Amino acid sequence: MQLLPVYSKQSLLFFVGIFLVAGFFISATTSCSRVVDEPMPISDSVRVGLVAHYPLGISPRDVTGNNPDLEVINGSVRLSGRANHFDEYATFFAGNSNSFARMYLTNARAVRGELAISFWAKEMGPGTFSPRVFEFWPGNYGVGFFWFNWYEGRIKWAGADFAIEPDSLFQRRMWYHFVLMQDVGSIQFYCNGKRIARTTINGNIPPAAIQLASYAELGRLAQRPADAFEGGIMDFRIYNRFLSQREIDYIYTQ
Repeated sequence: MQLLPVYSKQSLLFFVGIFLVAGFFISATTSCSRVVDEPMPISDSVRVGLVAHYPLGISPRDVTGNNPDLEVINGSVRLSGRANHFDEYATFFAGNSNSFARMYLTNARAVRGELAISFWAKEMGPGTFSPRVFEFWPGNYGVGFFWFNWYEGRIKWAGADFAIEPDSLFQRRMWYHFVLMQDVGSIQFYCNGKRIARTTINGNIPPAAIQLASYAELGRLAQRPADAFEGGIMDFRIYNRFLSQREIDYIYTQ
């Protein structure tokens, strides 16, 4: 009769240890693999790179906590009237130079070389000549100067050295979602989830040339009380990166 081998206590402990270590590495490897394979939920992804986020609803605060509250002067907060959003609020401006909002970005330097601005807007009246929906004003027309214009159904997004004016006509009293993006290689313009303009930047633009002024106004020009916008603005977001098509779609459908 063949006898089974007899193992010492020390040998048995050795084999048990090997088994436990091997099980640990298998488990750890499998767990890491699952984390790598799982994409970030889109609700978390759209918060990455947020420099500021002003919903422009009942509260004037920046929900990221990065910046001071928006200072609203003679603006009115009321229900947006956007379809299927019955409890949603927006800030409305009267179309005169005394109705606007001030924004002071304490972390404007976080924007360097790449930016995206996302917001909803609705034009409700003629305002004044060349009404500004918003304008970032660095004290001159150089680096950090950006503005968005809406006049007689036409919109324009411009900076220190560019201006983009889509051919489309935009209806009065309708909400539109806009995303404006720039990096050292291109300028891109989206409306309601679709890209409506793209410009390739030729030449070497240093990242420092693409940044935002720390001061901005919504509803009129920032450098002087003129060119007032009559309409509503809400969900104003500033990113220090480009947004993906998936992220743009997600924000648009909220």
